[in-house]
Amino acid sequence: MANIKKPVIKRPNISVQKYRRNLIIIFISAVFLLDIVLTSGISYYAGKTMNKKISMLMNANTYQQAMNVDSYFSTVKDTVSLFFSDKVYYEYDATKEMSDIERLEAENIILERIQNLGVLENFADFGVIYANNSTIGWISEGMFEMLANDEMYTFFSSNITDSKTESGWFCTQKNNYDRIYYVKRINENAVLVASIFSNELSSIFNAPDELKGMDIRLVDDDKNVIYSVNSDEIGKPLDPKIEKLVYSGSSVSDNENIVSSLFFDINDWCIICSLPESIISEDITNLKMFAHIFALLMMIIVGIAGYIGLYRASNPLSELVSSLADKAEHDQLTGVLNKISFKTATEALQQKEPTKTTSVFIMLDMDNFKLVNDTLGHTTGDDILSSFAKLVRQLFESEYIIGRLGGDEFALFTLTEEADKEALKTTIAKHLEVLRTEFLKQYKEYNESCGLSLSAGAYISTDKDISFDTMYKTADNALYDSKNMGKNTYTVK
Repeated sequence: MANIKKPVIKRPNISVQKYRRNLIIIFISAVFLLDIVLTSGISYYAGKTMNKKISMLMNANTYQQAMNVDSYFSTVKDTVSLFFSDKVYYEYDATKEMSDIERLEAENIILERIQNLGVLENFADFGVIYANNSTIGWISEGMFEMLANDEMYTFFSSNITDSKTESGWFCTQKNNYDRIYYVKRINENAVLVASIFSNELSSIFNAPDELKGMDIRLVDDDKNVIYSVNSDEIGKPLDPKIEKLVYSGSSVSDNENIVSSLFFDINDWCIICSLPESIISEDITNLKMFAHIFALLMMIIVGIAGYIGLYRASNPLSELVSSLADKAEHDQLTGVLNKISFKTATEALQQKEPTKTTSVFIMLDMDNFKLVNDTLGHTTGDDILSSFAKLVRQLFESEYIIGRLGGDEFALFTLTEEADKEALKTTIAKHLEVLRTEFLKQYKEYNESCGLSLSAGAYISTDKDISFDTMYKTADNALYDSKNMGKNTYTVK
């Protein structure tokens, strides 16, 4: 075997070792500094972006809550306005002299009207108070206990704050915030009073899962809390820290809270949503840990990693804002358009289809739905509303715009080129009969236990310039005719 010369191993000298050591130190220091800079940059930018996104999300949610409250209050006002459908209801004056028989007949007619209207909403009080402090209708024992008989008319008349409509909203009665009152003058010696329990607002004040931990409040013009998801706040002055952000013109964010608010035309009442900054800080802390680990493991592509980190921090919130914008247009329980969006869609369709001059507006309302809620619970009532909306969509969505106007009241609208009104009446009657039949079939057990049925009123107009309010009012009158005929039927005008 040939001899092989063993190679000489050259060991690095001290200067090379020192260079390598310094290079490692510089490299580690650079990575450490890069990690700090990257983490600080991500934390600062992500925190700023998250605050902005969450503020947008809260603003959208506050707008949704305000629409829910406005829709709820509008339902109360719409119900009260139905009292003016016949002068026999509002011209009666208990202070004037008349025979006992005349008085009894008039008051029985008014009481029957009040009872018919009262079943439409879950009122705590619904009745007429006259200048001599006599009453007709549902006046709760609590009202009599808090007000002496000779104070009632004076007290409620003093709360008529809108001289144009001769009506007013208020919530405090002897500093009691358990009810919200609506009072409207019906003649010079009488006012109509309707009240709802404040806790009924719990059904419309719902924070989305994306804003878990957010507080929602309704505050009056004295800055007292009428309603809050935190029941301990009800009836108390608004937290000064929240008040400062809402009323002083300061930024909507400080070191403790992010606040979004929206004022009503009603007595300067205000919807206020607030989210503690601590909840956001938790997300930012988690983001810092992720940035540290990511920077250490991905040194070569740290720049790309930073971009991905920012993208991942902000993209979910962008999707949430888009999701809430969609929720702002739709009723969250049933998935159909809410009242405001339904009106907007109806008016837009009238503008978009000028050749279709015949309008069809249909009102749907469940008979005895309040009895379902009272006996079987609101959860069952919500399930019925949700499944009913699905039924309506299955039958009508291809041809009609569908909306929920409040409570168990739904509406349909379409335009057509059909000029034969009588033929169109026949077609609509067939559609409503199919719906009524399917309704009774689907909710047979509730019909038997609670008398749940469906009434409808439809209005057909060949006036291409007819307004939404006119169609709504006329269709509502047709619905009322159906109710008067014994319910579980429909009327087409």
